[in-house]
Amino acid sequence: RLSRIKTTKGPTRFSSTATTMGERADGPSMKARPCARPNFFATAAIISLGLVGLANAFATRDAASLSASSFRCRRHPRIHNLRIRRDSNACRLNKSHSSSQLNAADVVAPVLSDFAPAATSLFNNMKLPAAVVTAGMISLGFATGFPELPEDTPERRYCPSLRRRCESLRRLHIVMASISVTSELVVVMWAAVEVNQLTERSFLPAASVWDLIQRDCDLAWSAVNSHFVLGIIGLVSMLAIRAYVMLLAAEASSALMSAAMSGTAAALCLMISVVNRGVESGGGDGIGYGKTILDLFQHYVVLLFQSATDAESPGPLEFSAIVLETASIGFALQVILFGESDKVESDKQEEIDDLASFLPLDLEPSVMPPTLLEQEKVEVSQMEKMNNKTEPSTARKKSKPNSDTSVNVY
Repeated sequence: RLSRIKTTKGPTRFSSTATTMGERADGPSMKARPCARPNFFATAAIISLGLVGLANAFATRDAASLSASSFRCRRHPRIHNLRIRRDSNACRLNKSHSSSQLNAADVVAPVLSDFAPAATSLFNNMKLPAAVVTAGMISLGFATGFPELPEDTPERRYCPSLRRRCESLRRLHIVMASISVTSELVVVMWAAVEVNQLTERSFLPAASVWDLIQRDCDLAWSAVNSHFVLGIIGLVSMLAIRAYVMLLAAEASSALMSAAMSGTAAALCLMISVVNRGVESGGGDGIGYGKTILDLFQHYVVLLFQSATDAESPGPLEFSAIVLETASIGFALQVILFGESDKVESDKQEEIDDLASFLPLDLEPSVMPPTLLEQEKVEVSQMEKMNNKTEPSTARKKSKPNSDTSVNVY
């Protein structure tokens, strides 16, 4: 049978009860069974767990470390920008989160320390080799004479073009020696001054040595590296020039000279490759001066120009150094492209001076002809005329004693 609705006091309740056959619906023997109700305890447990998870998602974990990190980020703009670097001690990401979803709790504040002593040792590492190389280049470029070709002999004669080439190499050797020595002296001077600054002054803590150098010693570090590399390249070039002329003087074969030159070029290429690798690695975190040695030079020139034209603290001597170095490079390119035109004029003047040495010394300057070469031609023609006139008279004088002796004999 269908259960009937039973109305009671209070809220209306619906009960679905079933009565057995043979019993009256309104009799005293009717028993009402409770209906199937949902499990409120399980629902309450699920809701409570969800609320707990939501609260944990928005709760602040390790508030002390986060406050300290935000304080450090405000003091240091680099940390505030949150430059996350691979394999860096500055900040590390939680592996459970992706890099696209970065929370403040996933960033660990860098450990700031005083890296001034480490930077001092780096500058000392550059200063000591530069001083040793400078001493060697001074003795090689100026104290020791440049090798020369021996004088011509009947067995061995050198062509004039080869001698002129050796003279050009000798002049180039002098220029390269002066540039290389001064470049290494710049390394020694700048490194010594920077070491004193790192020792005397107090610097703010940094995350690494590279961060300290980039923040406070960027110009000095790039200058020391650039000038050291330039000096080493100049030293290798000096060795190659001297070896070439010495092998020519020793009458070495072309195969031996090719072996010497190719070996020197291989060493130079390897040195430049090592520098390129160092420039590319930078501070070890993907941040550096560039990819090659040219990027290092460009970075140094840009920083030097900015320091020279700084409005607060201008450097007139630095600007003068830039202008003079540019002029030096321009003159060197002029010699390489167009040759030594002044040398040809000086050679002509030397020939004229040699001819002028045969002129009489009592000739007054007011009576001298426009050019010494014309004067020499006039003198030569006059001497030829005088020789032509004196030849018959000398012949007569020689014949007179013979006639006298013949008369005396008879």
